[in-house]
Amino acid sequence: MFDAANMQNTSRTGTSESLDGLARAIELVGQEGFLAALAVLCQSASGYDSTFTAAFFPDHPPVELFDNLPDEHSASTIKPYLDFAYFLDPFYNLFLQGVGDRVITLGECAPDDFRASEYYQTFYAGTGLFDETSVFISFGNSAAVVISLGSREEGFQLAADQRAALTALLPCIAALCRRHWPALDPNSLAGSGRMGLHLKKTFDRFASSVLSGREAEIVQLILKGHSSKSIARELGNSPETVKVHRKRIHNKLGITSQGELFSLFLEALTRAPSNATDDPLTYLDRPAGGQL
Repeated sequence: MFDAANMQNTSRTGTSESLDGLARAIELVGQEGFLAALAVLCQSASGYDSTFTAAFFPDHPPVELFDNLPDEHSASTIKPYLDFAYFLDPFYNLFLQGVGDRVITLGECAPDDFRASEYYQTFYAGTGLFDETSVFISFGNSAAVVISLGSREEGFQLAADQRAALTALLPCIAALCRRHWPALDPNSLAGSGRMGLHLKKTFDRFASSVLSGREAEIVQLILKGHSSKSIARELGNSPETVKVHRKRIHNKLGITSQGELFSLFLEALTRAPSNATDDPLTYLDRPAGGQL
């Protein structure tokens, strides 16, 4: 039986918790406990059970600011993510497009083949997350604070009222973050410089000595989790044309699957020096497909 009174009481309780959490976050702006209070505020509004907060920059690896993840997930996922895996992250790629202040779920920004991608299987699945939503707070230097909210409860999905509550808090969260960090600079934040500043150039150059420009572009989209249909939409081609390109890519690189492509990329990334100016494949001991 529908119980309107009970729903109203529940709503008032949720509103009271959000106001209490907001008051606590305001109180701690500029102090050490601010990020923990901000996490409590966002989780109470959304129903998520964990928070990972990072500063995103267009030409620098993300800098971790806070997390309350369980130790078994934190140790195995955060460092690889900050070192290089972030570059394939749908949220990071959305940030590069200039997203502004926004609340967005993983399902809204991930490529159509994301959960079948090697990135997902190798890194994301290890987080134990079943659902994730990020709160983006933009800064004037093209940087952003990104509050990633996750749930490890099987079947969890952000409800419409929880999404609305988080969105209603967005202007307050943005104002608090900009007050806490008057400027967002990777060189002044703890934990910066994990792998160096060469990752984007390394990614852009991957397989460029072997593949055509269009084929290298397709490889980048494959690594990010796009299917042939999605790649076709991105590049204005037909899926059949993309499939022909993928076959040529496999032949030129001496691989037979997306998994082998991903492994080749990681191996090349590991071998390439931080000051590399060439295709990272040229630093491998073995040639790929006899073409190098």
